[in-house]
Amino acid sequence: MSLAADRRGRVPFAVVGVLLLVASLALAPTLSTEPAPSDTAVERTLSEVNAASATAVRDGVATAGRRAAAAPVVEPADTPVGRALSDDQPFRDSLRLRVYLQVRANLDRLSARSDGVNATASLPAVESTSEYERAIERVSLERAGDNDTALRVTVENITLTARRDGEVLTRRTVDRTVVVPTPVLYAHDRVDTYETRVTNGLTRPGLSQRLTGRLYPIAWARGYAQFGGAPVENVIANRHVSLATNGALLGVQRSVFGRSDPEGRQALTEATAAVGIRDIVAGSNSQLAGNILSETSYRPASQNITTGGGTAPQPDDPMRIGVNGTADAAFREVGLPDALNATARDAYTVRGRVVTEREQVSGGRPDRPDAPGPDWELVTEVTSSDATVVDRSDTGVSVPSGWHVFERFGRTVEVTHTRRATWVKGNRNRYTRNSRTETVRVSLAVIGRHRNDSLAPVRGIETAHESDGSPIGGENLADVGPEAERRLLGDERTRAAKEVALREFDEETVSLTGARPDSIHTWMARDLRRLRERVRDITVTTDRGAVGTFQTNPSREIRRELRQRRSQLVAAPETYDSAAQRARVAARVEFIDAVSRRLGGQAENHSRVESDLTDRLNGLPGGSLAELRRGLAAREQRVPRTRPTPTGPAGPVRTRVESQPQYLTLASVSESNFPAVDGTEHPLVARNVNVFSVPYGNAASEVVDAGTGGRNRVGLATAAKTLAAANDTEAVSDTPLEARREQLRYRVSRANGLVTNALAERVQRATDAGRTESEQIVSDAMGRWETPAARGMALANNSAPNRVADVAGDRLRLSRARQDWLRLRLLRDTTTSLSTAGARPSTGLVNRTANSVREISRDRLRSELANRGRDQVERVAKRRFGTRVLPAGLPLAPPFVSWFATVNVWWVTVGGTYARFSVTASHGSPETPGAAVRYVRESRDVHLDVDGDGNGELLGRNTRISFRADTGVVVVVPPRPRGVGDKDGNSVETSAGWPEPG
Repeated sequence: MSLAADRRGRVPFAVVGVLLLVASLALAPTLSTEPAPSDTAVERTLSEVNAASATAVRDGVATAGRRAAAAPVVEPADTPVGRALSDDQPFRDSLRLRVYLQVRANLDRLSARSDGVNATASLPAVESTSEYERAIERVSLERAGDNDTALRVTVENITLTARRDGEVLTRRTVDRTVVVPTPVLYAHDRVDTYETRVTNGLTRPGLSQRLTGRLYPIAWARGYAQFGGAPVENVIANRHVSLATNGALLGVQRSVFGRSDPEGRQALTEATAAVGIRDIVAGSNSQLAGNILSETSYRPASQNITTGGGTAPQPDDPMRIGVNGTADAAFREVGLPDALNATARDAYTVRGRVVTEREQVSGGRPDRPDAPGPDWELVTEVTSSDATVVDRSDTGVSVPSGWHVFERFGRTVEVTHTRRATWVKGNRNRYTRNSRTETVRVSLAVIGRHRNDSLAPVRGIETAHESDGSPIGGENLADVGPEAERRLLGDERTRAAKEVALREFDEETVSLTGARPDSIHTWMARDLRRLRERVRDITVTTDRGAVGTFQTNPSREIRRELRQRRSQLVAAPETYDSAAQRARVAARVEFIDAVSRRLGGQAENHSRVESDLTDRLNGLPGGSLAELRRGLAAREQRVPRTRPTPTGPAGPVRTRVESQPQYLTLASVSESNFPAVDGTEHPLVARNVNVFSVPYGNAASEVVDAGTGGRNRVGLATAAKTLAAANDTEAVSDTPLEARREQLRYRVSRANGLVTNALAERVQRATDAGRTESEQIVSDAMGRWETPAARGMALANNSAPNRVADVAGDRLRLSRARQDWLRLRLLRDTTTSLSTAGARPSTGLVNRTANSVREISRDRLRSELANRGRDQVERVAKRRFGTRVLPAGLPLAPPFVSWFATVNVWWVTVGGTYARFSVTASHGSPETPGAAVRYVRESRDVHLDVDGDGNGELLGRNTRISFRADTGVVVVVPPRPRGVGDKDGNSVETSAGWPEPG
């Protein structure tokens, strides 16, 4: 359409006449390169061209905007014109250049003639990079109008020229500013925002956050369905990743554009139904699922993708984690008779010593004897002393703080000192002597002090050494005083008094252990059992997601809570009422310390598992524990569902999103179905890694087995569960499953035998039963479980040793206390036996059996589902298949204690690309539409004829909208052997076309 024929945006000529005066006043202050003639024809023609230039600029902006949006420059080309574009804003610069060129072309067609004067408007031609840059600089543009949906453009230095017969009469330059209701920049900025958001990481709004928010409910619903027994092989499969990714992309579209691709929404609905039927197939074999989907008439509703009914817990739901079995393990350590007797012995042990004082009453030591005569030389001098007790006396010996007196006495002692001297003179020797008697008063006290190395807090004992002061009888340390005197003085007080008087007494310290009542360990154990139940109930509350992402260490938190309640649990009085009470408090302290040590070990193990998980996630593209935690936080981000429709100068600005493909599938697509596609390509690729999955030689086994010495072996619980799954799976003879099942049954039976032999030996040692009777007791107890798999699980979960204790107690008529002692020893022996290599079947055998179970289960399921209706499909989905009981996941707080949760982690990476992504933005209502701009992103070179030769020069390149997103999902389930995790034998699932989409 020519400018003359194009009536859009034209100003009626009558109005132009009215505006001539105003226009001339507006032009008066502008730059004039030549003197303006006073000829009225010149002014008239210049004013008319100037007025028309506004229309030319407005039309040029609208046209340039449409063309720039249809072929946006995302990357400038390395060409003369491409180098004129800024690397930071190539689209805006290309739009400015297009505006310049289009306005220049429009101005070239403008002219006005009057009385032989011809007026024109023009912009300089551009042919070099520097001229392109100056052209861009002459055009400034910005968003304007209501909600910034219009475009304000200023074109600088438009030259107005008046000529007569080819001779230039005058030139003037003007700047023309217009506001055009074109949403080109609005559309560009919206698409740019969309591209930013689909490439944002987990810390910013966009695809990653929305993908995470969609994967979490799927993972937790399917994870808990699997935990509850539903036939779920893969908790998160790539089909779920594809579904969540497309749903997230549509969500980002709504948040950015106010609406999403309608065909994409329809495709998502259909894909959700397809994924639902695939989820009934336990495996992730997309071809198999596709076959079943084509064979069945029933398409499940979207909620069936969970393959489980009911409402599953959510990551922010609280979970209570308690001491629980750790208290039992600590009780088995300190609550056995030997341990309790040792604790009581310490509580009944006293340190004894003798303290003395010596007071001189009269007399003293003699002087040196005189020499026999003159010239005698002293050679040697010796003094000897002899003591004689002459009377009893009061004692005033002082007792050190913290000690108490068993016995004290005093004596008056006479000490005769004789001083002998030897003299020499020449070859003669003479002897002289001098004697004197000293009277002294000596005091002695036999004292005692309770040992400070006992665990009981240091307190006095109110009834110490009173034989009737104990609540359970016994000497109550009354026997310690006489024993102390006997050992320290030897029943010879006179001798001791003489030694003190002669300063020859040796003050030694001895340890003395008083006699304990025969029932003291039973009495202490009864108290400990009550304390154990109180400690078992100590709990902390934390979010499930925080546990799975290791943002909290439950064992450390429980240990801190135990420490805060320690004094309340120990309940040590200000003064013990007896030695027995001191022993009981010491046992409490020892029990609390044992629980604390075990919790500390579990906390350290938890930290080691965290470190191991960190290493494994760091080995995945984009993976880290920090990102896993960000993913948990991202799922809680609340983002607006839609963006309100803005209103511009010409009315509401409505957008329509169109993309090819509308649904980014993991399958290949071709240009026959999507013209924008180049040949055949994969618009979406995905990689999904289950960190702690079956098979059992993976991260979970390595973490759990770290403290057992059982490398390349799995625990009896895992092996027994796998055998149970194999037993639930029917197999014809001469198949791999049949042979592997028999091998595994043999290995599990051997492991069972090793543990039950240890139980029989314990019954024999701890009771009066002989070997044969002990074996019969264990055999009868194990008869409750009929299969090797059931027996193995009973031994692993401690049901079996508890049953053996009950049977032995009934048959041997054991007292309750003896039966409890036996139970504790049986539990400890079971734990020890389960840690040996003989009780841990090989990983390879367990994995091979599990793989066979999976293969046969898939085949059975396909035959069951083919040509079934809705009710029949749902009944099949609820039936028991062997694969559902396979264990998976990482138990937290192993080994050899009841764990508090099982956790598993999936790390998901997706990459996608749109062959074409377009947004149409239009003004006005649907009934009265205005100008429209279609902004298109696709892989294409952008050309522009900048020199007017009819051939477009390479301006830059338009590119597809592509993205890559990484996120992690953690699922936490209660502590049961089934666990949670992928059970298809493949911990890493990659789609066709990985790693690059397209």
